[in-house]
Amino acid sequence: MGNDADGLVHTAQNNAKVNKLVLYAPQWLRNAASLTDAGGKLGAYRNVSMESAKVRWLTGVPEDKKATLIPPGWFEAWAAATQQSDPLGATLKPPVLRAPNGTVQDSRDYWSAQKPLYDPGDIRVPTFLAHAEWDADLPSYMMHAYYARLTHAPDKGFIEIPEGTHTVIMEKNRMQLFESVQAFLDK
Repeated sequence: MGNDADGLVHTAQNNAKVNKLVLYAPQWLRNAASLTDAGGKLGAYRNVSMESAKVRWLTGVPEDKKATLIPPGWFEAWAAATQQSDPLGATLKPPVLRAPNGTVQDSRDYWSAQKPLYDPGDIRVPTFLAHAEWDADLPSYMMHAYYARLTHAPDKGFIEIPEGTHTVIMEKNRMQLFESVQAFLDK
């Protein structure tokens, strides 16, 4: 387990140590394979070209919205920074992002197999969920199902950012995410 589930298991088991919990695009039980799961045997990494990363980023975005979703130059800046963080992937021809497959394996073993790693009902702290309308990586049904299971959170809320993807933090509507999270934390 090497993803956000670690912290959520900790929260569910140690509520007294957590004041408030904010979850961005929470992973939950899937009714279809993850976009990152091409099937077959998994190695430690999958090689992702920058072109295919952008195609995946824009999955589910209406054609007439794709050109204005990401501020000019941001994808290129992200791609350059990402490639610099992986000297080996950057030397391949063409350069690739080597993405760890641990989350894909977790998805196969737990989330797609309908075996949750913890019960959101065990979370007993104020909790806020944030999600974006066009998030094809972790679709809206996951957030809504997760929210329904937060039965013991003394205060809970969520926002679905319009016109955003799983990477809304780098998109035109990112301030809606930041402002809503800050408002929850300030409450």
